[in-house]
Amino acid sequence: MSRGMTFVADVAFDDVVKEAGPKDKEMSSVSMVVLPGGMGGAQTFAKSSALLSVLKHRKAKGLWYAAICASPAQVLLPNELLPKKATCYPALREKIAKCVDEGSVANRVVVDADAKCVTSQGPGTTLEFAVRLVALLRGNEVAKEVAKKLLLNFLSSEEAKL
Repeated sequence: MSRGMTFVADVAFDDVVKEAGPKDKEMSSVSMVVLPGGMGGAQTFAKSSALLSVLKHRKAKGLWYAAICASPAQVLLPNELLPKKATCYPALREKIAKCVDEGSVANRVVVDADAKCVTSQGPGTTLEFAVRLVALLRGNEVAKEVAKKLLLNFLSSEEAKL
């Protein structure tokens, strides 16, 4: 729950992990693991040994993962998953500032292609974050089309490049 809103998943994370099986610890069949924001959710994610294990294996294998709002600071940072280029909810910037490149922490969305990790600030950056994820997963042309249909004009050809 974040800001009084409750979200219910179609499938429980534990069921997805079971389906992947013990040989697929990084859930390689999943294109990307994305952590939503909200302090309560981030604190819950940080306590999930199954989720942390998947994220650590994905990082080790060079597979994409992403986090927005409080999750970069509350989940990624304490578990050595925060890349050198990252951002988070502005009220938590101080927490990650010493661990990331100075120029990245104030950005709305940060794609660290070397670490295969995307981070974003929070509620006001969700659409930009989502379109960046589409660009990574489906390509720049699809992302531009999605952005156009959402009436977003922030995505220039230069910004869409990874």
